[in-house]
Amino acid sequence: MRIADIQTRLEELKNKAIEATGVESSVGPSIALADPPSPEMGDRGFPCFALARHLRKAPPLIAEEVAQALRELLTDDDIIAQVSTAGPYVNLRFDSGRLADVVVSQALGQADQFGAGSEKDRRWMVEFSSPNTNKPQHLGHVRNNLLGDSVSRILDFAGGDVIRVNLINDRGIHICKSMLAYELFGGGETPESTGEKGDHFVGRYYVLFNQKFQAEYEDWKQGEAAQQRFQSWLNSADSKNAKKQLGDDEQALKKSFFDYFENKYFNEFSDLGGQARAMLRRWEVGDEETVALWNRMNQWVFDGFDETYERFGIEFDRVYRESETYELGRQAVEEGLESGLFRKRDDRAVVCDLDQVGLEGEKVLLRSDGTTVYMTQDLGTAITRFDEYDPDQMVYIVADEQNYHFDVLFRILGALRNELEGRFHHLSYGMVELPEGKMKSREGTVVDADDLLSEMVHLADEAVAERYGDLGEAERRQRAEVIGLAALKYYVLDFAPRTTVQFDPKRSIDFQGRTGPYCLYGFARINSLGKRVNGWPQLSEGEQNEALSALGTDREMEVVRILQRWPDTVETAAEQLNPGRVAEFLFELCSAFSSLYNDADHRVVELEGPRRQGILLLSKAVQQTLAIGLDLLGIPTLEEM
Repeated sequence: MRIADIQTRLEELKNKAIEATGVESSVGPSIALADPPSPEMGDRGFPCFALARHLRKAPPLIAEEVAQALRELLTDDDIIAQVSTAGPYVNLRFDSGRLADVVVSQALGQADQFGAGSEKDRRWMVEFSSPNTNKPQHLGHVRNNLLGDSVSRILDFAGGDVIRVNLINDRGIHICKSMLAYELFGGGETPESTGEKGDHFVGRYYVLFNQKFQAEYEDWKQGEAAQQRFQSWLNSADSKNAKKQLGDDEQALKKSFFDYFENKYFNEFSDLGGQARAMLRRWEVGDEETVALWNRMNQWVFDGFDETYERFGIEFDRVYRESETYELGRQAVEEGLESGLFRKRDDRAVVCDLDQVGLEGEKVLLRSDGTTVYMTQDLGTAITRFDEYDPDQMVYIVADEQNYHFDVLFRILGALRNELEGRFHHLSYGMVELPEGKMKSREGTVVDADDLLSEMVHLADEAVAERYGDLGEAERRQRAEVIGLAALKYYVLDFAPRTTVQFDPKRSIDFQGRTGPYCLYGFARINSLGKRVNGWPQLSEGEQNEALSALGTDREMEVVRILQRWPDTVETAAEQLNPGRVAEFLFELCSAFSSLYNDADHRVVELEGPRRQGILLLSKAVQQTLAIGLDLLGIPTLEEM
């Protein structure tokens, strides 16, 4: 018998017992098995209310009748040891030894495939990360990267054929800002000459451009032209809402106007803005020097990104670059025009009237000057991916501020290509926030992903040094790297994706809380147990059955019952695209095993015979399952903490 067979057997017994009372065979399957409210009542149960209208008896009497019929169906080797009633409910209790034998034997037999899906019968494409090449990855990318990596691992383990893709935004005016700042102020320095990581180096010039632009804008705001613009706005209808909110406070009104006008100034009046736009135009026409600079700076960033991904343990099967994909949507626009899904406005812009896809308004797909928008690129990229890989499901992992964008995108794709309808999913996630004043980046505004992980490793290093003061520095730092990464990953992934996460660095590193280090400690402790007993038992099938059948205390069975849930946990996490299910399971398993391990009546060194062997086999099954679950979160294990 396998774990999955237990549910099948329970359903069979329930349905036959209900049918034995004289109701139609179709009634039994409609009554669901569930966990009783209290473990003392049993392991599974079901109500008999629905049978009352068929049998015209009180539900408690029906429950007694069904329970008796069920007892008569049991065989000597059945998984059910006891059938009881509690009012209108029938409750079933497993035979402890048989349940332990089934669950632990399957866990040990399947080893690192315990809970895995059996066939690669569904192809998934998961897009995540999607950074820009004008700056390092930041705190928002951390959650995106961790979600994308873990969801991909879970889908793969659950039986999916998973393709991990990344779409890097490597073109546009924001990229030209970094390029222009480097051209004007770089003086020929490089990441190698400054000892900086490539993406941080380029990001520094992006910050420098914005600083120079702000200084230019501040100077302009003091001049006569700016004051005339302000007075003109103040006397126009455009200032009505601002006056309503701010009254006659001239300084507040000035701030409101100049905040609003900043983008227009950049695009129409700024010297730096004009130079950046000119650089973008040179790139678009393939100017040799501009393209060479673009390639050089982008490569610095790509090299930096690769270091970040390697440190976080993240890989991709395919990396797309926006410079290669931004024109892909034009053919899709032509298809939409030919089919009548899109139309061309009088100003020559191409739009989709959204009432055709169940929404209101219109969506511009080509501007009046013929240039594309993000929606155009996303249409073309999606269609190209389906032509190349034909995934059954395409998952975009993008923050929740893009919910509307993806709703529109998926509806238009379904209308444009009927075969694509229903094959897209936006895994929307909330923001990650840090406690006020914690871990600011070198620019003082956004926390870099590298800085965050380095700070976590620093905190882990302090914790390891405090607990294990006799470790050498190299070994301590190696453990700190794993523990810091585990703390960050577990904490972020423990939340459902849509939840906003208030990340607490010190809480995440706690060796005793619901954390990654706690789960690592659970794994390492079991590893130490195996060493103390000179290795795990090597038993024949009969000896193993005898050892596992000797298990039966409440603490032992709590661990067994949690292990029993592991295959369903993997399936649920895959269905919901939610690594939090795995994180929750790991904490519950570690907690239950810790209670067993620390209990005086379960000290292996003081036990003998089959029960001792049974606890050791159970311990090994827990360790293997922890390793699987941690790997699904992207967390490597440690033999010792």
